[in-house]
Amino acid sequence: MKGMKSKRSRNIVMLKSREKATRKIKHGRWFYSFIPFKVFTGGMSQLIPILAIQEGGTPVDLGYLGSAGSLASMIGGVFWGRISDKVGRRKIFLISGFIGSSILGIALAFMTSIKGLILLTFLYTFFVAATIPIPVSLISREFNKPKIGEATGKFNEIGGWGWVAGLLLGLILIATIPIRSIPIVLGLIGMFSVIIAAKNIREGPIYIRRVSPSTFFYLPRRISIPRISTLRGDLMPLFLSSTLLWAGSMLLLTQFPMLAKEKGFDGKFLYVLGLASSTISATTYLKVGRSLRKDGTYDFILGQGVRLLGLLVLILSLALTGYAFLGVAVLGYMLLGYSWSLISVSSATIISNRSPEKNRGRIAGAYNFVSSGGAIAGNIVSGYLASTIGIPGDFTAGVALAGLSLLPMIKMIKAEGHPLNFGLLLRSRGRGLGL
Repeated sequence: MKGMKSKRSRNIVMLKSREKATRKIKHGRWFYSFIPFKVFTGGMSQLIPILAIQEGGTPVDLGYLGSAGSLASMIGGVFWGRISDKVGRRKIFLISGFIGSSILGIALAFMTSIKGLILLTFLYTFFVAATIPIPVSLISREFNKPKIGEATGKFNEIGGWGWVAGLLLGLILIATIPIRSIPIVLGLIGMFSVIIAAKNIREGPIYIRRVSPSTFFYLPRRISIPRISTLRGDLMPLFLSSTLLWAGSMLLLTQFPMLAKEKGFDGKFLYVLGLASSTISATTYLKVGRSLRKDGTYDFILGQGVRLLGLLVLILSLALTGYAFLGVAVLGYMLLGYSWSLISVSSATIISNRSPEKNRGRIAGAYNFVSSGGAIAGNIVSGYLASTIGIPGDFTAGVALAGLSLLPMIKMIKAEGHPLNFGLLLRSRGRGLGL
């Protein structure tokens, strides 16, 4: 009897200790480890094309530069997602992405040839890609399904403000110090994410059954791309729409720095556009996350529509000069920023809700794979279209592809028997975005 009481007391103590430990764990605390990294990558986002133009880059060179980054993101996204699924660990690969991208970002300061810049951009973006699928897995592991959308919105909001701070810092640096010193400053800031992530990310191993690889994976002497079976099923319309959307977007956005140069604007102008877009994204991430309907499909379509509108506004800037060009360009980029918050939060939520835990990292990587594939096509083709039929023809083709991207998702909504009603202006009974 005495032994039973003693055992019961120990069990009570253990339960209380476990509950106390659980209360100490703050869900999403690791989100803040991304702030230095986002400051770093936000500043670098506009700096890379500026460096290319400074070295005499042509529209074709900008196309190759953009496609190198998209290709690295495509390969890196599925590689990091697949290897983190296979090993059952997330933290070590996320930190590897922080370290690798920061070092390679610093190395960009010393590269003066276009070919070398393209190669380093590829390697830099490959390590940045580790931060794409892994957070999706960490969020879906830490939060239950009803909270995934809000958690994703919060994560993107924190990173979004870090990105805005990076753009603002880049604008200040480009006006005050030599341009070649900027990557060094930004890369050193990115290194702080390594320290913060190491302290705050709790790694819980995820045990999965050994299954046949369905996405990009690495083995000695063997590399494979996603099997078609991975891209079928409920997520096929999402993959197809995203491919068309990013192909169309990159046809236009890759050449916009060249248009700005023709209009007489310098690198500071690109940072202003980045700030306009990223500030809108940062202020709307959490609102979008809290307002998601069902699994996020409606919000993804809304994001496509807003992006199409933003691209149409940018086409109007072709006929403008001076402050009129500046104002219209800023408005277009603000719309693109809002579309990004809708698309990024809703796509992550769709994947989290429509995929099993054991395959979630690889499916997120596969989504990034096909999205980056579309971006690669848009980047490469944009250079040739701009050189042959001119920037207006290139922009028109981009808008046409972005418009076509709506069709697969609209068909999916209709196939599921739901009315296509977004409730843009009103929010009643928990529906709509309440804008």
